[in-house]
Amino acid sequence: MVAYIFLLVPFTIYIGNINEFTVPFIAIVQAYAPAMIFIIAAFGLLGMLLPVRVYSRYATLLATIGILLWAQSHLLVWDYGLLDGRAIDWSRDVWRGRLEIAIWGGVIMLALVFHRSIGRRIIGIALLLFVLQLCVFAYNWIGHAAALNKKKSESTYTNQVPDELFQFSSQKNVVHIIADGFQSDIFEDIISDGEQGARVAAELDGFTFYRDNLGAFPYTHMSVPAILSSKTYKNQIPINEFMASTFGDMSILNAAHDAGYNVDLVVPGSLLYMYRQGRYTNLSTVPSQQHISDAEIEARGAAKLLDLSLFRLSPHALKKKIYNDQRWLMQSLMIKKEITGGRFFEHKAFLRSLHENISVDRTAPVYKYLHLMLSHNPMVTNEQCKYAGRVLPTVRENVKIQARCGLLEVLKLFEKMKKAGIYNDALIILMADHGAWVSPRGLTGIPQDDGNSIELINPQTMALAQPLLAIKRPGDTGALRINDAPTWVVDIAATIADDLQLDTEFGGLSVFGIQNSDERKRGHFTYQYKRSEWKDKYLSPIQEFSIEGKGVDSSSWHEIAVHMPGGEVRKNTKKSSLWRTIKIQE
Repeated sequence: MVAYIFLLVPFTIYIGNINEFTVPFIAIVQAYAPAMIFIIAAFGLLGMLLPVRVYSRYATLLATIGILLWAQSHLLVWDYGLLDGRAIDWSRDVWRGRLEIAIWGGVIMLALVFHRSIGRRIIGIALLLFVLQLCVFAYNWIGHAAALNKKKSESTYTNQVPDELFQFSSQKNVVHIIADGFQSDIFEDIISDGEQGARVAAELDGFTFYRDNLGAFPYTHMSVPAILSSKTYKNQIPINEFMASTFGDMSILNAAHDAGYNVDLVVPGSLLYMYRQGRYTNLSTVPSQQHISDAEIEARGAAKLLDLSLFRLSPHALKKKIYNDQRWLMQSLMIKKEITGGRFFEHKAFLRSLHENISVDRTAPVYKYLHLMLSHNPMVTNEQCKYAGRVLPTVRENVKIQARCGLLEVLKLFEKMKKAGIYNDALIILMADHGAWVSPRGLTGIPQDDGNSIELINPQTMALAQPLLAIKRPGDTGALRINDAPTWVVDIAATIADDLQLDTEFGGLSVFGIQNSDERKRGHFTYQYKRSEWKDKYLSPIQEFSIEGKGVDSSSWHEIAVHMPGGEVRKNTKKSSLWRTIKIQE
């Protein structure tokens, strides 16, 4: 039972979400070891002290709980949505809790009442399940040995970054910031918010805000390749091949590197595997919060994994306690409060270190690429940009507060660049990979279901398709300008290549040449997110939409095809609501 809680289930979760952890699994097990030893010793000592007549019930009870834990994690598995900081509606499906209470209570009662006749069988079943799980564990360990060894070798949970990451060029600088999950209309709300918004806008000297920018995908995994290479994934080839071809071949980062730029990358640890396939000068993960030891970082990873394991193993009635109002039980108990603030404060701390240590020591041109979680959920900041003490609901006001706090830290970097004399001549791209999870302001034209799956165009789908885009070209000055040109994240690589005068050609258009009045078809690809997609061969079916008009106008959206895993395309004809199947030739 102890091994199941601390080893078998955690490993299953870890290997299915390996890119979510910066700490190797073996380090997490080592963090668990004292607790495992203590619990095993406590159970063993208690069993030794119990009278013989009671020991039978005790052994049967432990075996029964072990079987129930297995059933809970394999059979009684319910969909609670993405555990990414959003609130869970516990009022839904209350029958789950009642059903599981009945199962747990009934099985335990029967086992205790009839322990003399069925106790040995229950213990035998528990041992058999344990042995089978050990075999599965060993099989998965061998099967994922390469990934585990790679994770161990890549483990960079350190507070140190190369000094060159703080260094800019005296000649030419590109600063490319991906503010993950920063929604376009949230940015507009921030800069329009009275005197405070006016001060924010004033700091964005020379910038143009592209208000009608459209995202390619709703999630980071495929949005980043679209941004950097202009390629959109359509399930035609395995994901790993697509990533190798984009990051390893045709990307704006590689093109800049080949043109003589010092390419500095700072990215979240979970995305390291993508970026490391490309060409760069320096690559670092965003360091954990300052002054945190490796032991504390390992404890944080262990607490996170234990919370997820307990959530999976627990009956519905206990899951709410473990989720702990989005604060998570073990993380709140084992980790300091200032650490539980999560990625936002880590990434904010890195930005602060960057602008506090900025220097102009390089002569070669510099391309500084920063992928930061400044506006992504979970929402953990208050109005004063301090840790709120808990995870807040992902509602518009909370999203706006956190996005503003992140933006203020970005503006401090721009201010230091101005003082260093490198701001005016720099190309600066401030953008997001996708939007947030709040309905876009100004949403119009929600259509009714016409039999062509149009019901999937909902406010959240459209919110995720509204990423921020603001660009300052070298030499541009003056107040922040708002542009309504129909831009697309697929245009970014071509835009940067245009400004840097690179020979590499990318799909999409340079945003500098797109006019407000241009009529243009843009695309958006949406799919059902699964944690396993980071290791799956293909994505779940991808729905392709053509957008002809404003991105926030649902009447502009038209579903044209569904891309099935392996290359099959189901196209929607305007003549009929029926689907016809076409096989893509690879």
